Amino acid sequence: MFIQHYKKLTAEWLMLGFVLALSGLLIVYFVWNERGLIMASNVERMRLQTLIIDENLSHQLEGVRSALDSMRATLHGASSCSADCRRTLLQSLKRAMPGVRALLVLDRKGDIVLSDDDLRDRRLDDHDYTSRVERMRDPDTMYLSQPYENTPGVFNIKLSMAVIGADGSNDGAVSAILNPEYFDAVMRSALYAPDMNSAITEDSGRRILFVPADPTAMRNTSAAPDPFFVRHQRSRRAETVLDGPSTSGEQRLVVQRTMLLRGLGLDKTLVVSLGRNQALMAAGWHSMAWTCGVAWLVFGLTSSGALVLVQRRRRVLEDLAEARANEQALAAEKVELALNGANLGLWEWNMVDDVRTVDGRAAAMLGYTRDELNSGAIDWRTSVKDDDIPAIEAALSAHLADNSRSFEAEYRMRHRAGHWIWVQSRGRVVERAADGKPMRMLGTRMDISARKLAEAEIAHLAFYDGLTNLPNRRLLLDRLHHAIAKAARGGNHGAVLFVDLDNFKSLNDTMGHDMGDRLLEMVAFRLSEVTRESDTVARLGGDEFVILLEDLGEDQQQAMGNAAAVAGKVLDSLSRCYTLDAHELRSTPSIGVVLFGAEHHTINDLLRQADMAMYEAKAAGRATFRFFDPHMQVALDASATLEADLRFALQRDELRLYYQPVVGHSGSITGVEALLRWQHPQRGLIPPGDFIPQAEKSGLIVELGQWVLEAACRQLVQWAGSADNAHLSMAVNVSARQFRQPTFVDQVLAVLERTGADPRLLKLELTESMLLTDMDDVIAKMTTLKAHGVGFALDDFGTGYSSLSYLKLLPIDQLKIDRSFVHDMLLTRHASSIVRAIITLAYSMDLAVVAEGVETRDQWEALEAFGCNAFQGFLFGRATPVAELALAVLPGGDTDCTPSSKQLAAMLDMSI
Repeated sequence: MFIQHYKKLTAEWLMLGFVLALSGLLIVYFVWNERGLIMASNVERMRLQTLIIDENLSHQLEGVRSALDSMRATLHGASSCSADCRRTLLQSLKRAMPGVRALLVLDRKGDIVLSDDDLRDRRLDDHDYTSRVERMRDPDTMYLSQPYENTPGVFNIKLSMAVIGADGSNDGAVSAILNPEYFDAVMRSALYAPDMNSAITEDSGRRILFVPADPTAMRNTSAAPDPFFVRHQRSRRAETVLDGPSTSGEQRLVVQRTMLLRGLGLDKTLVVSLGRNQALMAAGWHSMAWTCGVAWLVFGLTSSGALVLVQRRRRVLEDLAEARANEQALAAEKVELALNGANLGLWEWNMVDDVRTVDGRAAAMLGYTRDELNSGAIDWRTSVKDDDIPAIEAALSAHLADNSRSFEAEYRMRHRAGHWIWVQSRGRVVERAADGKPMRMLGTRMDISARKLAEAEIAHLAFYDGLTNLPNRRLLLDRLHHAIAKAARGGNHGAVLFVDLDNFKSLNDTMGHDMGDRLLEMVAFRLSEVTRESDTVARLGGDEFVILLEDLGEDQQQAMGNAAAVAGKVLDSLSRCYTLDAHELRSTPSIGVVLFGAEHHTINDLLRQADMAMYEAKAAGRATFRFFDPHMQVALDASATLEADLRFALQRDELRLYYQPVVGHSGSITGVEALLRWQHPQRGLIPPGDFIPQAEKSGLIVELGQWVLEAACRQLVQWAGSADNAHLSMAVNVSARQFRQPTFVDQVLAVLERTGADPRLLKLELTESMLLTDMDDVIAKMTTLKAHGVGFALDDFGTGYSSLSYLKLLPIDQLKIDRSFVHDMLLTRHASSIVRAIITLAYSMDLAVVAEGVETRDQWEALEAFGCNAFQGFLFGRATPVAELALAVLPGGDTDCTPSSKQLAAMLDMSI
């Protein structure tokens, strides 16, 4: 096969090579023939042109001889022609010959004795030539002069005949000066190409006429003869055609012709030559050769490329044919393997005789042999489940009505062992009668029992929780939708119970998720035990369960009682001890209950309300249940409205900073604390206690804190411009969420840089709750800001997680005594002792101390007695806008508030 293919390729390439070689030879032949034609044509034309020049010059020279003879006849003594007659004759002869420039009569010394215009112009004379006049002895010879230049660039030639006296001596000569322009025109008319030149050369090799004009060459009398002229002379032929290099090195073709000049008696032999550049002559056939060569090359490349493409395509087609043959050879085997691998059985239905046959695989699916089923003893209809027969008939009818659709049906058949199996049958009509009536069908049958089982399991997983096998959220929402619609139609009430396990996260974290999963399984089991079969117990996710109760009664109070009873059962059941791997665990639920009835309800509203009620149960101490109260919704809506308004407050510039003074021992203000207020457009001035908790919950506290920090720094910058206020410090409260932001330090430093505030006057107040988590991060942030000059105060000290260990580590500058201790210190010994201990602790750690909530003079005096020297409270001023802030006033105008000895003793006594 390979050798045959190789021979075929070789033959094709040899054929192509032969065609290319033959076409190349033909092109060479035609080009060479064209070259010969062009050369022959040019030679013939040049020969003709030299002949024309020869004839024209001969004719002119004959005319000149005749004129000279006529002039000479008038000079004989027997002539009766006077001088005027002779001049008139000269003028007439000159006009009759355009090739003659002047006619002259010379004496034997060469002097002009008579001319056609009687000017006797010496410039017309050639001394070298006229000096030879007396040597002209032959009256029949016409003497030709050498070219001589009277006018620059214009060369003249003379033809002369001797005048012989009666005694045979020379009496002078008659001469004709030839017109060079005329002969130049005659010579130029023979040039049919710009590269041509023509010349007339005498037998000595000197050119007497050259076109185009070459004055330099004409003046050079010592130049060697033209090589073409020399070759012509040597050939001794009247006409030659020669080629070769010229004196300039140019390759030229030259045609030369020796003028016969019979009967003229000219003393010199003249040769007419025409020359042409051979390269320009060959340009025509060179262009043709290049064109033909390129065309031949393109033809060769195209033919070769086409042959390669044809051979490749033929090879592809042969490979495809071979592959198709192999595929067809393997088709039966592949089909058989595919059917075996896919467990597909084949069936055939002869619809004319209503006979069905199957192969062995199809029979084995039902537990029979092929012969048992094909014998006709078992009717296939009796093997199909009655419920599935209508679907089979519908699919068959659809296929017969539209042959473009395949027959496909899934149905159940009885196995020989008695159980049902699912089969998928596909087929198509493969033969029809002339009238279109179906005659035969072929198809396959596959056992899809495992797939059906998997689909049922997937469907179960789509609607049931994988851990507890309870309905999941998707199925719950569907059933809740139907329950709401049913209650709206029938008037019966239903209820939704939202169950959340208390402290389930702690159990998961301490005992592991596996133990948590087992607890959830037991919770699901107990919930199913205490509810009816008609009720729905679903798991939403995590430790959240929902119970849907229906048909609780038409009366709302009755329905509430029934729902409370079920909630109580759930509470009792789930609060019992759980035994897990020898561990006895206790977990209690918090349950939220919401009723629904004929009123319009949405699924989302019911679940949200049940969730709110559940959180009320948690807030009530857990391990209980609560019904949804509409007031909860009102509070939730108010909270949502407050949050939305708070978001717009930042955009609308509704926030305000109020400042409460901090005074020293003398009562002068040493600084202020910045306190946030909200100027609501409808509700007026809102104190921070009404919106800060919501800001903390929603995360807006970070934006609020950033705004407060920037506004406080701008105020510091304004005070820095006044000498009276430049010393005032600014205390700013920082929330725990704001402080925990990774970019908190960068934000504070950016605000200081942007506003230009002095960081030494800025004091950030932190609460003890910040110190409960990630102490290292807290210390790192405080240390960084401390290095830039920012101070820190610990607010509400003593009310939170007070620890001397963190006081030792934290770079704080000040402790602030909580107002509750200040309020009670004059009332109880414990509060007084705590205040005194805080002051003593602060001074022992080199910390400043500020007492908050100082409202009376007695409190102020008592604090001073304990050694406190910084105070803040209503006694010194409430928080006010900066415009209303009094910056240097003591309460009541006093300047000395030192307690008396009795008062001091009494206060010390109370603190013991």
